Amino acid sequence: MIDADVIGDFFYKNGFGPYMGVPCSILSPLINYIIEHPKMEYYGATSEGEAIGIAAGFTLAGRKSVVLMQNSGLGNGVNPLTSLHVIYKMPILLLVTLRGEAGFSDEPQHRVMGAITFDLLKDMRIPFEVMEDDKEKLIDQLENINKKTKLNSHPMALVIRKGTISSYQLKDYEKTPNKYFLSRKKAIQIIVSCLSDNEAVISTTGKISRELFFENKAREGNFYMVGSMGCASAIAFGLAMEKPKKRIIVLDGDGAFLMKMGNTATIGYYKPANYVYIVLDNESHDSTGGQFTVSSKINFSGVASSCGFKNTVKVSTETELREELKKIALGEGPHFIHVKVLKGADKNLGRPTLDPSKNKNQFSAFIRK
Repeated sequence: MIDADVIGDFFYKNGFGPYMGVPCSILSPLINYIIEHPKMEYYGATSEGEAIGIAAGFTLAGRKSVVLMQNSGLGNGVNPLTSLHVIYKMPILLLVTLRGEAGFSDEPQHRVMGAITFDLLKDMRIPFEVMEDDKEKLIDQLENINKKTKLNSHPMALVIRKGTISSYQLKDYEKTPNKYFLSRKKAIQIIVSCLSDNEAVISTTGKISRELFFENKAREGNFYMVGSMGCASAIAFGLAMEKPKKRIIVLDGDGAFLMKMGNTATIGYYKPANYVYIVLDNESHDSTGGQFTVSSKINFSGVASSCGFKNTVKVSTETELREELKKIALGEGPHFIHVKVLKGADKNLGRPTLDPSKNKNQFSAFIRK
């Protein structure tokens, strides 16, 4: 394994930066190192495509931009990479993690992208190398990449396998006091306790789906979305429009809400009366190590209100959440509840054991009843 400071120090000494992207657990040590380095700049983007656009701005200004993402995010970045950086011949360094590689245990949502990552980079005409896991070889590799960035005017990618970079925890994350008292797990327990048998629940990827599964795994009306970050609210919208007599509840996170905030505008425009949007906001990417999101500065309920949601509210206590869930049963939506919750989760939290296709089949049967 390579220590994060070996990579970070090389980039810093050779003028790379600034850095932007969406966190991945494999990249978490390096991102954490950059965030805490006093002279390195990290910009937490809401999506990989946005990060690639930000990088273009810095590149035009003469900087050696670096975008960090997992390979699923490479899918989000295809358009700005091919129609912006490649067409305009803008150099950029991509650090792309290889989730779902054959032979490695990983989540089901990474299987397809893991198998096509190298081919996708080739199809986009982006030269790439796989990061060395030996320190001396890595330094030689980075030296070579540095030379190429000075000569070439196109994107390059360094693909990083699982286990290449050793752990590096965010010190400031541990020190940051929790401003709220309601845990995400408790919020989910409250929501579950208020569900009727006829209501459908769509939960976002990451720890929200994991916590919902272990609180309520016997329930056939739950759809545990893996991968596809930001799409839970869109799936729920399609369901709500097709099944107007069935209440559809989406459980989203702040990172996912920000990644596809345009979904909120679409939902608000069409105004499905049976739609309930609940965002559990802990101001961080909890699944990848606690890196910050920009949610602390965003009025989520104000955004939903301006997009056309009928009822919007922000809560941060158990009592407030229970009261708002009761009100939903009495009036038409679309409803939006912004729930501020504590950072962190149970360290022993498992992963759903339900196969995605089986979950789809039983949920689809529930919806069609």
